[in-house]
Amino acid sequence: MTSFNCMIFLISILWLSTNVLSDNDVDLLPKSIDKLKDYYDVIKNLEKRGILSKVIAANEKRLYVEHATKLIGREELLTEEEFLTWKQRQLIVSFSNVVAIIAGAIVVIALTVLLGFFLVPLFAYISAIVWEILFYGISFCLMILVAKSWLIFLGCLAFVTTLSFTIKFHFSRNKHVALVASWICFFAWTFVAIYQQNREAGYLAVMALESSLGFVIFVGQLLLIIGFQDEKVIPCATIASFVLIILGSILHIQKQSNILAVPFSRPLLFLGTFVYFIGLLILSSRLYSDIQSKTLRFWLMQIIAFCSGLATLLFGPMLELPFIQAIGGTMFVIWLLEKYVEIAPWKNTTTVAGSMFGFGILLYGFAYVLQKNPQYFIFHVYSSE
Repeated sequence: MTSFNCMIFLISILWLSTNVLSDNDVDLLPKSIDKLKDYYDVIKNLEKRGILSKVIAANEKRLYVEHATKLIGREELLTEEEFLTWKQRQLIVSFSNVVAIIAGAIVVIALTVLLGFFLVPLFAYISAIVWEILFYGISFCLMILVAKSWLIFLGCLAFVTTLSFTIKFHFSRNKHVALVASWICFFAWTFVAIYQQNREAGYLAVMALESSLGFVIFVGQLLLIIGFQDEKVIPCATIASFVLIILGSILHIQKQSNILAVPFSRPLLFLGTFVYFIGLLILSSRLYSDIQSKTLRFWLMQIIAFCSGLATLLFGPMLELPFIQAIGGTMFVIWLLEKYVEIAPWKNTTTVAGSMFGFGILLYGFAYVLQKNPQYFIFHVYSSE
């Protein structure tokens, strides 16, 4: 009885669509030819099974073909074969468009090279100061006068590139020039982030602030260096990053009532937490303690690192900040691995083999935890995003 009722309901819907949609309400039909083809196949199947009469089925199928013709903007009605094979025909058209784009790109490159022979000699007579002013103007326009997020980010990159050019040709002998440049970028990008309510500019501003505190990220050929410029700045930079975490948490809690929350809450929390834990890993290592020769501070840093890792695992889910939980979990694992390497004996062949065996078992345990609880590790955050 239930199947019979469902069949009656389906036939009623089809009858209504035939009598109503065929007149004025074609807007209710799908906007995709692939979806229309699915509808067409359903009608054809019902016609073969004798549920719909040939007249109703033909009217319904013609309605779909007419609507598909309107979707592609064609005056002449599509044939049934063109309608059913439209996807394959569209691929052919797309390929021709790709060829046309490649041809256009070749023409543009050729014209650019030809014009370059005439324009480059003229550009050589323009002084470097004029080029600096021009690019500062371009970066200012992109950062302030446009609303597109990717253009604002491009303007920020153009600004720091032009600033680097200015430093290289005018202030390269000043030993504090890198610090001054970091503060200039921080204030400039902070203004852009607040004025445009742009989170990308907020990330750049916080990165510039961390750079002014001594934290650096250097990317070279097959090389990536993350750390601090000098061991003397590590304690201050770590404490400052902890303050940034507190500020980010406050902004995140009152995100509905503070204009600083949108561009700065996540950058402060993400970069502050990252730099803070990098600093903790260094300060809590036995190598740093041997350099400083202070045992009490070494054990104090172990307690702080342990409590910090547990705190991020607790407050991350509480504040609905999964990346904080992921960073804390990852750094906590690295800290535990670091402690194992420092404690395990590495004196002779037997102890080295035993220590390596224990290290492998420990890594296997962490892999098992990662598989069961991926939200606790930063790798999961990056892969999901």
